[in-house]
Parts: sequence; structure tokens; C-alpha cells
Amino acid sequence: MLILNGILTTIIGSLSFLGIFRAYPPLFIMALIGSILLNVAIYRKVKSARVNVTLLLIIQSLRIVIEYYLYQLYLEKLIPQIMTFKGFNFDIIIGIFSFVFLVISLFRKSILNNWIFALWNYAGIVSLISIVLIGIFSSPVPIQQFSFDQPNVAVLCFPYALLPTIIVPIALLSHILLLRDRKR
Repeated sequence: MLILNGILTTIIGSLSFLGIFRAYPPLFIMALIGSILLNVAIYRKVKSARVNVTLLLIIQSLRIVIEYYLYQLYLEKLIPQIMTFKGFNFDIIIGIFSFVFLVISLFRKSILNNWIFALWNYAGIVSLISIVLIGIFSSPVPIQQFSFDQPNVAVLCFPYALLPTIIVPIALLSHILLLRDRKR
């Protein structure tokens, strides 16, 4: 499965680097669907495996850095403001709380069984789904609904095409695994 993910990443990266997604934006939606299906298959494969909670929390903490880059893309007029923390993207809050949970869990593992931790995971999933939908509906594709004055064109270019096709599914999968691990 990881080999397939590596192949998909290479294909998406190459297509975005060559400008194929920019020339044919609907192909990007197909890449996104392919990535989602592959991640569902990966989840089914690792569903019973033990997870490294610390690693998953570090992955979630990276959302802070990603939000900084999204804001820079907004300043460069490559994404609309609605996709940043100044708009409707609350991932920076999820990333900050991830770091807080990471630090607390180093001293008190019981925090990971707390209802607040579960609520944070559900909020993280909702935040991801929300920003993905905003990103899709802000992209220059036939179903565009938002941001006609400043569409989401960054995801059509390398390396930003990897954000919704690779990074977001990994973040979603890590939330699902953290919730699953909490129930054990």
C-alpha cells in the first residue's frame, strides 16, 4: 500500500510540476478521488495495527506550519482568503491543540482517553472536511462556487497539489487512528 501511495504521490507531483492540472483542472479532482480511495484502502490495512500516538500528534502539529504557508499563498494571490485562518480555515487551532496534547501526553498518558481529546479529533475531522470542500468549491473547476475574484489555483501547481491529495488524507487518517486507538 505504501508503494502505491508513493507511486500516486510521484504521479500527482509530476502532473502538477508539468502544469497538467493547471491546463486541465478537472484532472485534479480525479487525482483527489484516487488519493481518497487509496487512503481508505490503507486504513483498512492498518486498522488493527498499533499506532504511534506521539508520531500522529506530531503530524497534526504540522498543521501550524501548513497554515503559515497557506497564508503566504493568499498573500501571493494563489488562494482566496477564505482558505486561511483569516477566513474559514481553523486548522491552526487544531495544530496548536495537537501540540498541547503532545506535551501533556508525555507526562500524563491518560489525557489521550479524555473526552476532550476525542472532541478535538472530531473537530479536526470536521475542520479538514470543511476546508477541503471550501478548497474544491474555490478552485477553477466547473463546480466552483466561491472566490471567483481569487480562485484556489495553488493546488493546481507543484508542490501544493500534494496538500489536498497527500497531506490532508494523512491528517484525516491520523485523526481516525487516534480515535480508534483511544477506544482500545
